Amino acid sequence: MLVLLTLMLIFVWLLYSIWPLFRPASVSEPVTLRFNTDPPALAMGMLPDHRWGYRLDAQGQGAYIPLAATSQAVTPLTTSLAPAVTALAHTGGVMPVYGLGGADGRVTLVQPVLPLAGQPPHWAFPYGRTPLALDDAGEPLVRLALVMGEGAPLRAAAVTADRRLRVRDLPSGLDLTLPLAAVPDSLNLTPNGRLLFLQTGPLLQIYTLHNGGIQLRQSVALADRGPVTVTLLSGGGSLLVNAGGRLSQWFDVNGPQGPRLTRIRDFPPQQVRQLAAEPMRRVFAALDAHNTLTLNAVVRTEPLLSRPLPDVRRMAFSPQGDGLLAETPQGWLTLCVTNPYPDISLRTLWQKVWYEGYPEPAYVWQSTSAAEGYQPKLSLMPVITGTLKAALCAMLFAVPLALSGAAYTAWFMTPRLRRLVKPALEVMGALPTVVIGLIAGIWLAPLLQHMLLGVLLLPWLLALVALAASLLAARLRWRTAGREVFFLLPLLAGIVWLVCRVSPWLEQALFAMPLAQWLGEGYQPRNTLVVGVAMGFALVPVIFTLAEDALFSVPPLLSQGSLALGATPWQTLRRVIVPAAGAGIFSALMIGFGRAVGETMIVLMATGNTPIMDGSLFQGLRALAANIAIELPEAVADSGHYRVLMLTALVLFLFTFVLNTLAELIRQRLRTRYSQNQEGA
Repeated sequence: MLVLLTLMLIFVWLLYSIWPLFRPASVSEPVTLRFNTDPPALAMGMLPDHRWGYRLDAQGQGAYIPLAATSQAVTPLTTSLAPAVTALAHTGGVMPVYGLGGADGRVTLVQPVLPLAGQPPHWAFPYGRTPLALDDAGEPLVRLALVMGEGAPLRAAAVTADRRLRVRDLPSGLDLTLPLAAVPDSLNLTPNGRLLFLQTGPLLQIYTLHNGGIQLRQSVALADRGPVTVTLLSGGGSLLVNAGGRLSQWFDVNGPQGPRLTRIRDFPPQQVRQLAAEPMRRVFAALDAHNTLTLNAVVRTEPLLSRPLPDVRRMAFSPQGDGLLAETPQGWLTLCVTNPYPDISLRTLWQKVWYEGYPEPAYVWQSTSAAEGYQPKLSLMPVITGTLKAALCAMLFAVPLALSGAAYTAWFMTPRLRRLVKPALEVMGALPTVVIGLIAGIWLAPLLQHMLLGVLLLPWLLALVALAASLLAARLRWRTAGREVFFLLPLLAGIVWLVCRVSPWLEQALFAMPLAQWLGEGYQPRNTLVVGVAMGFALVPVIFTLAEDALFSVPPLLSQGSLALGATPWQTLRRVIVPAAGAGIFSALMIGFGRAVGETMIVLMATGNTPIMDGSLFQGLRALAANIAIELPEAVADSGHYRVLMLTALVLFLFTFVLNTLAELIRQRLRTRYSQNQEGA
């Protein structure tokens, strides 16, 4: 009873841990802050502490608005930052740098600053208060884009009123100019500053930037007609295209001609008139012509939530995506957004998803990356298939050895020899799995790589030897039953030694190189074959002990009666002993399979832990248990990564629980059927 209660508590705790993953996103009722919003904001945002919001307008004014005000009427803290602004852009991120382009071809760079406790907020000028010249001719800047990578200079791209594209590193560095046929509608730079997107009507032109100049890489028609807007999502790998009110996601896909911008997925039709993207995640808010706000994640085609929000002129997210600002003619609306896991859904966990950088939809597990703006990829399919692949390969190695050994030990071996062999095999089960995994990774993997062809041929050769031995058994008369082992064991050992010695020479003769080298990228040193042999070695004692006990426990009256009726020992084993011990043998197999599914250390050390879906025996894998052991210590508590790991633990728990339950039901049914057959006989 206590065991069942413990299992129930584990199940409830795992459910409690993963339940937040599937809660729907929500947004609070808007709080109104009234102040004069003329002229309208060109850009707005929120400081990370949620105590202040800020806005920039066309007059070059920067204003801070207190978000924790006790009354609806607030007084902005306004500062004059630059002359009249003709173009505005920002670098993105938690604390972006804003560029205020002017009519004299110069740009003023400002940055909001998180104030100390009790201090008012202020603006910083990271490149000085003096505007930087972006166009030496002094033409007005009408379009602007900024990026600033780690350890790299600020890169600015601008379009002047006389239709010239200027790209310059500030304060010095790259300096490029390209004449244009028309002033584009939008201008965007990727975060690394290597690609520039120039959109004019429905036509999008993609340029590569390098020291040698500006080169057109691709021209794409985004729509047949209608107004088009382009928004660069977090990370800079995806474009959100609003063509005639219909939203779609585009990103580069590698092909024979190199990367090509490709339309990936469409979002539900809506007449979108306003968009705002989160600075750190691929989440965006869309406001349609009916003043309905929808929250969307790019990996989901259906909105996370929707609600009415009237009279909004501009929107902006907080740096963490847990707040939303909306500007109206009367002031601001502030909303608290609860959307902690936008990238995790049943679809992303169990179905193929087309991620940035992949040529097609795929099952991908890649929880972390050093890249800023990284999108987690948490499909369960690679680790589940890796678990089953490792378990089945180990069972394929262990079951024939364990069951054959159990049958021979229980039925054919002499009692004296059995008293020596059975304890020796049981002691094998006490060997720590971490030691087996260490030996497999350090010694077995290079050995299999060196004599791969011989390892693949060995099972077939041993099967032929066993067949030949069975044919000779009728002609040979052993003085004492069970002594044939002293002939077979040296013969089998000699065959194994011979194959290992001949294998490298045979590989050179057939492939002119080692087979592992001939396979190329199709062979990884730590692979499924290695883990199958190593984990199979750990399963043999478990399956052997239980199966041998079941076979040896069959009442002697059954075997003696069969032999008395003229059956041979082999016929007695096959038709009497094995059916009588069927329930015990099945239990041994199920316990062994459950052990293989839950194995951690051998899989952790012998497979390379690559979460890929590949049916080859020569590729690595990652199992559920090993995945939890690797990543749980590094997962942030209550993060999406942490909760998905809890979900993998629940999947492993349910799998073993259901497997053991079915095994017990089948075992009882086999025992009942055998008892009925015995009574009928």
